[in-house]
Formats: sequence, structure tokens, C-alpha cells
Amino acid sequence: MDDLSGAPPALLDFDSALPLTAKGPRAWESQVDKRYWNAIGPWGGWTIALLLKAVLAEADHNGTPVAMTANLMGGLDETPLTVTTRPARQGRSMEFWTSELGQGEGVAAMAMVTLGHRRDTLSAHEAQMPLVAAPETLEVPERRGGLAFGGMFDFLPAGGATILQENASTETLTWVRDGQGRALDYPLLAALADVFAPRIFYREPVRRPVSTVSMSVYFHATPAELAAVGGDFVLAQAQARRFEAGFFDQTGTLWSRDGVLLATTEQLCWFK
Repeated sequence: MDDLSGAPPALLDFDSALPLTAKGPRAWESQVDKRYWNAIGPWGGWTIALLLKAVLAEADHNGTPVAMTANLMGGLDETPLTVTTRPARQGRSMEFWTSELGQGEGVAAMAMVTLGHRRDTLSAHEAQMPLVAAPETLEVPERRGGLAFGGMFDFLPAGGATILQENASTETLTWVRDGQGRALDYPLLAALADVFAPRIFYREPVRRPVSTVSMSVYFHATPAELAAVGGDFVLAQAQARRFEAGFFDQTGTLWSRDGVLLATTEQLCWFK
């Protein structure tokens, strides 16, 4: 039955969790959403999605995201946030924006966002999607208590290492999608680039304090390719390369089910 009340449709969880209220030129007010909470603060994927969304909310931005690098510099609590943006350079082919997240008197996170004007050029896939079973053929795992943000997504393990075990390799393969089947766009793709559990949890059976220090996302998907995915599962592949002196890295790739490389990501994490 059609809604004849005239009320605007309710926002999906991911959208309502990323509020932006104009505060002034290049300034937005926001608020942490506990539905996307991590161990002691908001999940990093929520933070980078908000930083990107603020740039895309600017009326004079041009192009679509091709890259972003975010530094997560401090913890966040539930007090109000301010996001400020600045176009460092706006050209005909690319634009470079900064996006800064502040709380109180401090800066908690900042990002450089690169927008590009996509055009018809050579198109080729050199990377190949791993061979995995289709999501429909996999058993849905039992939901257990854990970090709040994990409950906002559907996860289907498709192979690789087991968490909290001594694995020789930390590679994992997981089908993931928004729990409400929200259609994929660039902010959600940015968030999914941080959906991987820290790789150190696959190296030894010990939980340690871990935090992301720096994270880069490269957006390979075109708007048409995102639209083709819609609310379907994407395959998330992740692996670490080295653990040393309190830091480790991890890499990730996100694929559509038909083998389109949607995004790649690199992270540097601190651990205790």
C-alpha cells in the first residue's frame, strides 16, 4: 500500500547514522551513532564514510571519488562533532579536498579526498577475483554478541584463516553487505574497506588493543558499476604482510560477485 501521508521516507540505518547539518561555509555538524560503535569508540569505517560524505555534500564538488587517505588521530565520544572541508585544488580532470573531523578543541581525524572526472579509456582487469562459493550456497553463521557495528552488516565467511588461531596466513575471504540491503555507493564502499577484522587476530589466539593509524582507499568502481551491485554482497579479501615493533599493515580488495574490482585498501595499524 502506498504511503499517502506525505511524510518523507525513513532513512536507512547507514544514512541516518551519518548526519550532516550545515553549520556554515565548509562546516558541518554531526554526531557519533552508537549503532556503529567499535570497542571504545566509533568504528573506523563510520569515520571515513563521514569524512567522504562531507566532501560529496559540498555543492561545488565535481567528479567522483578515486582515492582517499585518512589519518585517525584520536578517540571520539558521544559529544557533537564538526566536519570542515576545503578544496585544496580544483582542476578540470581532478579535485583534491581535505576533510577534517573535530570534537571539542581537538582534531580526531582528517582525510585527503581525490575526485576524478571519469572518461572512456582503456579498460582491463589484471587482478583476478578469488574463486569462492556463491553467497547463496554458504551457511549463514550464528550471530553472536560482539562489536555493535558488526551487527549492521551481513557476513558470510567464504574461506581463509580462522580468527583467534595460530594461522600461517592471515588471508580471509568474506561476502559482506549492508544488513538492510542498502545500495552500494562511495561512502558505503569506503566503510566496507574497513570491515576486515584486524589481521593480528588471525595470527595468534590473543585479543590485543588495536587501532588504525592510517588508511587509504582506492575507488576503482564507476558509478554504473556501483549501481549494478545495488544491495548485493561484495567479496572482501584481506591479508597482512608484516607485524613488527607495535605496528602491522593489512591490505584489502572488494569485488562484485561478477568479478569487478570495486576498491582496494591499505592500512597501518598500531597494536599493544
